[in-house]
Amino acid sequence: MITVNDITQALRDTFPDREVCFDLTDVPQNITLPRGWEKFGLSLETVPAYPDDWNSFAHEFPTTIALLKNCLLGTALLIDDEVEMVYVFHDGNSFYYYVGGTPTEVDALNAMKSKHLPGRLQDFYREVHNGYTYFPTRSMGPQRLNEQSLVSDLVDDEDDSFAKNWITLFSNGGGDYVAVEADNNDNTEGLIWWHEEPATPELGIDIFEIMDAWMAIFLEDTKPRKELILKLT
Repeated sequence: MITVNDITQALRDTFPDREVCFDLTDVPQNITLPRGWEKFGLSLETVPAYPDDWNSFAHEFPTTIALLKNCLLGTALLIDDEVEMVYVFHDGNSFYYYVGGTPTEVDALNAMKSKHLPGRLQDFYREVHNGYTYFPTRSMGPQRLNEQSLVSDLVDDEDDSFAKNWITLFSNGGGDYVAVEADNNDNTEGLIWWHEEPATPELGIDIFEIMDAWMAIFLEDTKPRKELILKLT
């Protein structure tokens, strides 16, 4: 039988070095939450709360949002030097988590290399999360801004100039990346950089379509809440 208490205990065991908040009343008074983060929590029978701004990206991340609506067991806040939101899922055998960072302020966004990213992607970092990735590998989702890198830094070849303007957005955890070319005015066009074929990336891809598809493949064993309730309670 699975209960909310099972989820809370699993979160505390997984994040022992961080304060885990399950309700707004748990949040220390000195913490100011981002807009839209006031509602969060755990639920097995109703759609748990998560930031409404996800819905602005229904076109870009349709499968990811469907997963939140159908499979999410809840959200909680992780607090230490920073605040992050953890999303709880279950595959029928165990819990697993995605972690999203606080949205990035406009001034900070403009001051970082992210100002060279496509505008719609900047919207995601500013409105939803600064990174939304699988824990603990920090992969299989849009990377945090400070974890993005130039593809040229990943190339072992002596001549890496062909990749000097490519910025990573998404790691598959196996050495491959979804990336964009800096200052590309197209809001969706990017490339897949395959580490085994560094000089011949797959060009002209839709970055949101590929990121959403890769997350869907990674999360294909995620169980719907209704199935978990029937099977596990």
